[in-house]
Amino acid sequence: MKGVRKICMAFDLDDTLFKEREYVKTGWRAVAEAFYTFADMSAEELYNLMASAPDAFDALIAIPGIKSANLQIADFLGVYRAHKPTLTLPHDTELALHRLSERGVALAIITDGRTLTQRNKIEALGLDKFIPSDNIIVSEEVGADKLTPEPFKCLMTRQSADRYYMVGDNPIKDFYHPNLLGWTSIMLRDREGINVPSQSLDDKEPDYWPQIFIDNLTQLPDLCLPL
Repeated sequence: MKGVRKICMAFDLDDTLFKEREYVKTGWRAVAEAFYTFADMSAEELYNLMASAPDAFDALIAIPGIKSANLQIADFLGVYRAHKPTLTLPHDTELALHRLSERGVALAIITDGRTLTQRNKIEALGLDKFIPSDNIIVSEEVGADKLTPEPFKCLMTRQSADRYYMVGDNPIKDFYHPNLLGWTSIMLRDREGINVPSQSLDDKEPDYWPQIFIDNLTQLPDLCLPL
C-alpha cells in the first residue's frame, strides 16, 4: 500500500527468543547419553552429576573411568555443540512473532555463535516458520560478531527497511552498534536475574544503553505502529 513504510525487527537468539539454559540442559543430556558407559553409571545419574556441579565438564573429567579412557573436554564439547536439541518456543515469543508478522514486520535474527549450534537451536524452536534463512545472521557465517557493526550492516544489505529495531538482552553487545546505525534498540529485562552477563548499565556509556525496556516480548507489536 502506498505510503506504508517497511519495518525490520531483529532479535538476539539466546536469552531473548528463548532461555539459553534450556539448550544447556539438552546438551548435557546428549553428553550424558554419549559417555555414561565410561562413567559406570546411568545416563540419568551422569546428567544429574553434571547439572549439580559448578562446572559440568570438569565434573566429568574427574570421574575415574573417563580419566582412564583419556577423554578430554574437547570430546564433550564436540557432542554438546553438534547435538540436535529438543526445544519448545516459549508461548510469549510465538505470540509476539505471530502478531508482528501479521502487521507486516520483517523479522530477523542476529546471533553470535557457531553456525551448526545456532541453526540447530533455530530449527528446534521452529523459528524458520517466522524468519527466512537470509534474515538469520550468525557470526561464524559472516566472520564477525556483534562487538562489530558487521552483522547489523549485513542484515541491512539483505533486508531493506525504513526503520530497524534490535531486540536483545545483553548490554555489552546487543545495542551499541544498532544505536550508532540509527536503529531503535530494545532490551528484554531478565526478570529472573539469571542471564549471563548481567544487565547492569551502571558502568556502561550511553551508547551501550537500550532506548526502550520491555518485560515481555508481547509488548513489541504495540511499539511497531505504522510509520
